[in-house]
Amino acid sequence: MRRKKKKALVIYYTKTGHTETAAEAVARGLESGKAEVTVRELLSVDPEELREYSIIAVGSPTRGGKPARKVKKFLKGLGKKSLKGKQASVFSAYAGFRGRKTLKRMRKLLKRKKAKVGPRGVAVKAGAPLSLWKGPDLREKDIKRLEELGKALAKKAR
Repeated sequence: MRRKKKKALVIYYTKTGHTETAAEAVARGLESGKAEVTVRELLSVDPEELREYSIIAVGSPTRGGKPARKVKKFLKGLGKKSLKGKQASVFSAYAGFRGRKTLKRMRKLLKRKKAKVGPRGVAVKAGAPLSLWKGPDLREKDIKRLEELGKALAKKAR
């Protein structure tokens, strides 16, 4: 009997493009883990679409140690059990500091929606603090960490 391919959705929000680059790296990792992947910008995602996927990865820039408001609003607006049984993880691009704090807050929001959250997530440094100027891009070693996150997420999902 053939096993059904895992379907993954990578959702991200970005202002300067760094979180989009991170999302693409996570997607490559998921694909190498044998998942069928869709990458979408947060504002184009209908919450009803989440039903189609068994794996969800959410990415946000860090804003003062928190995810972007639009990411928080999206996650808080999901139904109470809308992510029940789905394997989920998070990633963030930060320019100054507190990237890990952002990951922790996003994991908490996913857990409230009953997602199985793990692996822990990856925060990568890119961009310029307190600015919408693009600043430095992600480093190659950070891209590899994001790809590994995707691969680990695919492996963890059933």
